[in-house]
Order: sequence, then structure tokens, then C-alpha cells
Amino acid sequence: MGDAGHQVVIAGGGPTGLMLAGELALGGVDVVIVERRTGQELVGQRAGGLHARTLEVLDQRGIVDRFLAEGQKGQFAGFAWLRLDISDLPTRYPYVLALPQARIERILAEWAAELKVPTLRGREVTGFTQDESGVDVALSDGTTLRSEYLVGCDGGRSVVRKSAGIDFPGWDATMSHILAEAELAEEPPWGLWRDEKGIRSFAKMEDGKRVRLMVTEREPGSRGEPSLGDLREALVAAWGTDYGVRDATSISRFTDMARQAAQYRSGRVLLAGVAAHVH
Repeated sequence: MGDAGHQVVIAGGGPTGLMLAGELALGGVDVVIVERRTGQELVGQRAGGLHARTLEVLDQRGIVDRFLAEGQKGQFAGFAWLRLDISDLPTRYPYVLALPQARIERILAEWAAELKVPTLRGREVTGFTQDESGVDVALSDGTTLRSEYLVGCDGGRSVVRKSAGIDFPGWDATMSHILAEAELAEEPPWGLWRDEKGIRSFAKMEDGKRVRLMVTEREPGSRGEPSLGDLREALVAAWGTDYGVRDATSISRFTDMARQAAQYRSGRVLLAGVAAHVH
């Protein structure tokens, strides 16, 4: 079955897809988001803050106060291993606003909903064909959307990018880190460290039971999702103990892999966000 059509279909309802949808809606464009998650909930750790230029753009859209009300300001940033003081930047927002991605997405989703942007949940873009007048976008439920343009905001493993045949050159990972939210049987040292063992941190979570932690692995991990065993091994290598880590509600891995799409557009198909670059 086919859809009557939209001007733009956005694959992915994360921060990039939501922000783009809001921008297009403000311009009077008929846009729809296709998002694989059935809700806006986000499990585990992702991005953790907003920088000055992003806050300036959100201010231009009249929604920056929504983010400021929920975040924490920090007048520092990092470059490589250096800590930079950004308190004198020539901006109204000379700081990093610490705010979990889950909250960032929720605020953007509420804004997009206010602008009447529809979101098709529980579905994914699985492929497309395009011609001179538009794009037929195939969805995982067997339906097809017709649009003038398709924008892939569907992450580092972007189906849109791969289907468009766009190369993704770059560098493989030389180090990897594990992020987790879990309970610990032993109390760890609280804080953040960067040294010859990599990055290590422990922070208490809002519920007072779980801990948000990060640790560099001794050897770069595989591309698959890390296990509780991987986390324990990394903790022992870094600290000499795993602190009795247990009951992890989320475990993920990120690396220093860097890749950038060879082009951001192929005909009527475009890429944005992590679909276009990872670093």
C-alpha cells in the first residue's frame, strides 16, 4: 500500500531528526518522521550536553529556556586531554549545558508535536527508490511513503546511507570505552579521571541505587554490544576490582572511530547527523 505523500520523510526520530522536522515545519513544509521506537524513551547513556552554538540556535527558535530549565551549566570543555575554560566565549551561553539525551529528545519531541509533525512509530525505513519527481520510501511494515525528499537521520549504521550507495570512509577504532548504568556492591571513588589507563568515571544516579560509570577497555572492543563480563573485565584492568557490578540496566560501547560520508546528498536523498559522520 502507498501513502498519499509528503514533501519530506525523515528516517530517525533522534535529536537530529526532531530538530530538522521542527525547522521544516516552521517553514511550512509537510514533513513526517519514521522512528523505530514505539515511544520516545531512550535506554542507557548517549550524548550528555549542549554547546553554545546549539543553545544559540535553540534560542532563535524560542525554546532554549526549556533546556536551560532542566540542565546544569559548566564553564569548561575538553580538547583531546586538555581542559578548556570557555567562560569568556563571545556568546550569551558561554558554557556547556549538561543534559542527558533522553531529556533533549523529550523536549524536542514535544516541540515537534506542537508544530503538528506526525511521527510513525514502531517502523523503520528499509530502503527506497527515487526518480526525477520524488522518492518511494519502503517501511518495515510493508507500506510505502511517497515524498519529494528523504533525509537519513538514522545513525551511524544508516540504512539510508547504505541504500544510497554513499561511501563512509575514515579510520577504525584504536580505543574503546564502556558506558553502563548498574548497581555496585562496593562503593567506588566518585569522580572523573583521565590518565594512562584512559577515561574512568563513577557518578551517582537520581534513584540513589544505580551508578553511571565509564571505563576504557584494555583493548578495543568488538563492534557488538558489550556484556556484563566485558564491563567487569574492564573495571578490573582499570581499578583492580569490578566493585561487584551487577544488575546493569544498560551497557554500551563507544570508540574513537572516525568516518564521514563521501557526500551528503544523492539526488533527492540527503544525510544528516550521525548518519553523515561519526567521531
